[in-house]
Amino acid sequence: MELLFEGFSACLLPCAMVLLVPGVAVAFAARQESTPAVIGYLLAAGAGSWLFLSARTARPQPALITLALAAAIFLLVMPFVRRLDIVSGFGGALAGAAAAALWLPCPGPHLTQLLTELPTRSVSGSLLLLAYLVGLLAPLLLLTALLHLVPSAVMFPVRPFMLIAGAVVLGLIALTIAVGLHDEVINGLATRSLS
Repeated sequence: MELLFEGFSACLLPCAMVLLVPGVAVAFAARQESTPAVIGYLLAAGAGSWLFLSARTARPQPALITLALAAAIFLLVMPFVRRLDIVSGFGGALAGAAAAALWLPCPGPHLTQLLTELPTRSVSGSLLLLAYLVGLLAPLLLLTALLHLVPSAVMFPVRPFMLIAGAVVLGLIALTIAVGLHDEVINGLATRSLS
């Protein structure tokens, strides 16, 4: 529970934006399929964070992260596949894995302890990290719930704008990675979080 609450307290720190902004973009781009997309995003961000932070695998090259984001955009916005929950879930998972590969946590005391133990933990470490991420991504989960509460008549005219906004944000993130500016942005966010 401490990790969940620590995630809640960190959700508005600048370092959380590396996970929150792409997640919100996924929810907007997926529109009516935002729930499977966000669930895919959360699970892939959790699994990817566990793999990278526990040093079980090396972080992928920027070109691979850019390709994953491009594939996520394609799966989330293409009209002929947008009604398939599994496709939007897979698109969200690709974006979540890409965000996890970029994320630098700004840990509090409980996450710091978990990060030191993470290389020696297996399933328990991944579940504890997922609890932290649920707290960290609470605004995204709240947004997803709110999107389902808005009546369809209100959402229908707004959906094209949500699609464009989500796709543009994911595209800008992919472009930032492709031109090599992502490290500077992420390090700046982490530094602001610690000050």
